[in-house]
Parts: sequence; structure tokens; C-alpha cells
Amino acid sequence: MRVKSPINGRVGLRNVDVGNLVGPSSSALVTIQGLDPIYSDFTVAETDLGLVRKYLGGPNVKVQTYSPDDKIPPRLGDLYFIDNAVQPGAGTVKARGVTPNPDRALWPSEFVRVRFILDTIKDARLVPSQAVQISQNGPFVFVMKPDNTVDLRPVKPGQRQDGDFIVIEKGVEPGETVVVTGQLALAPGTKVDPKPYNAPSTASDQAAATKGAM
Repeated sequence: MRVKSPINGRVGLRNVDVGNLVGPSSSALVTIQGLDPIYSDFTVAETDLGLVRKYLGGPNVKVQTYSPDDKIPPRLGDLYFIDNAVQPGAGTVKARGVTPNPDRALWPSEFVRVRFILDTIKDARLVPSQAVQISQNGPFVFVMKPDNTVDLRPVKPGQRQDGDFIVIEKGVEPGETVVVTGQLALAPGTKVDPKPYNAPSTASDQAAATKGAM
């Protein structure tokens, strides 16, 4: 008798040997793990459920999976399911992404990092997160003027992004220069000698900002 697997995948250690008696009540003969695509299991914090429900079912909802050592590029997949209840005592909801894995670089039960992308903001304005300061009147940044003096500008920050950047939803225009360090010595109208800011490298370059929940 020939037994065929209903899925493609990699065969693990067999549980029976030649000559063993098997039947309908026997344990599995062998375990087969599907590798392409592969599931990425993660959890969503209970406090993020409102944001998740807002975008759930939208065209930009994606699951990005990172290897633990970042030696392979991130894999962008789709949300497979999100559970229907919060786990008691944990305050999280189980979720699963389905991720392309054509080179079999990701392995079943391997620890990975997951980024749950809910929406993509085209042409977003990003600034280093340390550029945003907090005062009694709310968040603000110092913006450079053409004469090298600074202007205090109230802003509306959005979500943080990879590489310690943050989206500015309101208050800064494209092409403007913001002060990243030394804000404690500044006041509106202070003249400065600007130096270029070297942004930290990221695991992957992004052409657009993303809104997500972890």
C-alpha cells in the first residue's frame, strides 16, 4: 500500500519501522512540515485591538517576517487569521501570517520577528524621533529658517518607524530641515551652525511609512 501526503513539504523523523503493525488508531507515521509558504505566528496587544479593527480587511494589511539574525531580507506576507478572543491573563490576541518562503530559509518553529502592517502612508514626512520635543503645549520641533535661525513649530506626531524615525502628520513641510540634537540650548530665533545628521542604518530601506501594531 502506498500512502501519499496531501501537502508538499519536508519529511521529519519517522515514527514507525518496517514490520511495525499500524492501523487507523496508530500514531502518525511521519510528520511533514510545509515550508513554502510558511506560517508566522504572533500576538497583538489588547490595547491595539481598536487600531487593528479599523484597518482589518483593508488592502494594505500585511505581515512582514524577519529572521532572528537579519541575515535574510524580510519576507512580506498576508494576514491568515486573527483570533476571536483575548487570551485570559495575557492581554493579547493570537494572529497568524502566511509568508512566502521559496528558498526554505525560514524553518518551522523557528523564532522570528514580525511586523504587523495595517496601512501604508504614501509620501509620509519622517523625522528622527529625537527631533520631537515635548513642552507644556504639546510636541514640537525646531525648524531651520533660511537665515540659519530656528523656529519652534508645534507638530502632530504619528507612529514610529524602522530606524528610530517618526511620522509627522502635521506641522512640518517636505524639504524643511529640523534640529535633531542640542534643543535644550535653543529658543525661537536662535542662530545655529547646522551640521548634517547621519541617520542610523536600518534593516531595510522603505519608500513609504507604515502604520502597524505589535
